[in-house]
This record gives sequence, structure tokens and C-alpha cells, in this order.
Amino acid sequence: MTDRISEQSRQHIREKIGELREHQISETVQQIIEFNKTPVDIKAYIDKFVVGQEKGKKVIATAIAFHYRRLGTALKQTIGENGEDIGVALRNTRTPKANILMIGPTGCGKTYTGEMASRLVGVPFGIQDLTKFSEVGYVGQNVSDILVDLLISAGGNPHVAQMGIVYLDEIDKIATELVVYKDVSGRGVQKGLLKLVEGAENTIDLGKERISLSTRHVLFIAGGVYENLDSIVKNRMAKHGLEGDWKDYLLADDLVAYGMERQLMGRFPVRVVYDPLTVQDLKDIMIKSDDSPLRAYVNDLKTWGIDLTFTEDALTEVAQRAGHEGTGARGLISILHRVLCEDMYQLPGTYTGEVVVDKTHLLERLR
Repeated sequence: MTDRISEQSRQHIREKIGELREHQISETVQQIIEFNKTPVDIKAYIDKFVVGQEKGKKVIATAIAFHYRRLGTALKQTIGENGEDIGVALRNTRTPKANILMIGPTGCGKTYTGEMASRLVGVPFGIQDLTKFSEVGYVGQNVSDILVDLLISAGGNPHVAQMGIVYLDEIDKIATELVVYKDVSGRGVQKGLLKLVEGAENTIDLGKERISLSTRHVLFIAGGVYENLDSIVKNRMAKHGLEGDWKDYLLADDLVAYGMERQLMGRFPVRVVYDPLTVQDLKDIMIKSDDSPLRAYVNDLKTWGIDLTFTEDALTEVAQRAGHEGTGARGLISILHRVLCEDMYQLPGTYTGEVVVDKTHLLERLR
């Protein structure tokens, strides 16, 4: 196919893209400078999507509110001193960071909490699964790959990206194994993350383009299951005659004993432990959450003129089965799909009206 775009058109496109990027920078910076959401405001917003985890959501909402209030105040002052050059303002702004470590079982709302908070603040959000680093080994030059999703979320704009949030998923999977054939790649990944999470200048290679992105103002949230971490904490508590909930006694020493590098854990001073979801929590997710998987199915069927409802005993059965699966809120989607799959296939176009799923109907579908 012949390239028929004239140089004049190319230049016009470049100018438009430049204008959009400048508008995006201005809009994001303005949102942060004017940021006035309190910890209570942020938690109230997260409550719409994440059920339970009251203590954890309070801690995270407070950390995020103060991070962006602090950054916004500093940017406002620096821009006043240096004019409207956002790049200069970001380089000259100095604020302490309180990165967050979230511990809890799969499907309990760890990632979702960070994502919803970033949406409220109005900043880009990137997720990086650290499991692949432990699987293929760590190469020193590729630590900046962690920032690619953040840059994409920021529309390719590094100024906007460096004010965002990065969620490091499965961070417990890069723990150094305390065995004879210990995983040196895990230690390599952890050491490579040190400067990244503290704040460093990074270069991201995107084909022929190389983009510089500072993580000085990026807020990092790391999440992991940390299976059996409670045993490590409880053993230490027993040695020192301490009693109470192990979550209240968690120290960096316990994470080091698990296989984490002490220096890296020092970069995550805010630590939160999320609880496994109860059956009631799982029911509340279906009934109360703004992103309820059941509500999604109800809305989908409504477009075909079908009114779907679940009885109380059916909701309880779904929640109990999801609890047995051990995948938290993710288990709800799997079970609901199995229950509704046949109806979703057969009914559209052939039936309009009410469909009531009770426990008897549900058990028939799950046989």
C-alpha cells in the first residue's frame, strides 16, 4: 500500500498529538495541585467497590491522600518559582514517599483497592506481574520494563506517568528461597527494584524510541499472598511472650525471614494485611459492590428483555462455593457463569420476562 500522507499532513498530526499531550499534562498536574480528597473521601469511594477490609482500606486511603496532597502542594510551590515548565517542576520537587505493601490471599481486593484509588485521584495506574521475573530469571537492564504499563496508561506521556501509581503484583514470588538450590534470580530482582521504588531515572526502550521516566514521584503498591507468613510472625511472638493478632505485630524482620531483602522492605514503610473474604463478604460483593459480577449479568440479560433475580438461598450457595474455591471474588464469576451459561445461550431472542434462580435451579446447573 502506497503511503499517501504528505509531509504537511504529518506535521499537522504531530502538532495535534503535541497539543493533546500538553493538555493531558496540564490536566493531570492541575488535578494533583487541586487535590483535596481526605482519607475519609478516598475510603468512601473504595468502599463502593471493595467489600470488607476496613482497617486496610483506612491505612491505604490515608497513605494515598497524604502522598498526593504532599505532591500537589510541592508542585504548586515549585511551579510558582520556576514558571510553567512542568518538567523542571517535577525534577525540582522533593517529597518523601511512603510506598505500600499489601499482604493477603488471592481475590481479596488488593489490586482493586489501588486501581480504584488511582481512578479517584485521576492518575495513571500500571500493573506489573513479578512472577515472570522469577520464572525466566532477572536481567539487570530490564527492570524498566515494569514501567511500560504505567507509560501506556499515561498515553505515552512520561511527565504524566511519573505522577501515577504502579502495582507490583505477586511480589512474594521473588522471595529468595531458603533452600540449598536457592533462587538467586529472586534476589537479583529484589535488588534491581531498590532504586526503582525509591526513585530513579529510567530509560524505557520502545522500538526505536527511548523514553526517560523518573520514578521519584511514582507511588508503588506491592501485593502478595505471603503464604505461611503468619507462622513466622507467631513463632517470633511466642519466643517473646507476645499475644494478640499477628497482623498487629508484623515486622520487617518477619519479611526478611520469609526471603525478602531488608533494603527493599524498607522502601515499603506502609504495610497492610488483608483478610480472607467471608461468605457474607462474597454475598455483599454480589449485592452491594458497584462492580458486582452478578449485576453485570443482570444488566447483560436486561438488554434482551430478561429480568434476572437470585433468591437469598441461591446467593448464599454461590458465596459458599466461591469460598470453597479459595480464589476470593474471582470465584464468583466462575460459578455465576456456570449457573447462567445455558440460560444465556437459550433465552435471548426466544424469551422475555422474569428468570428467578433459586437454590434448586442453581444446584441443577452445578451438577
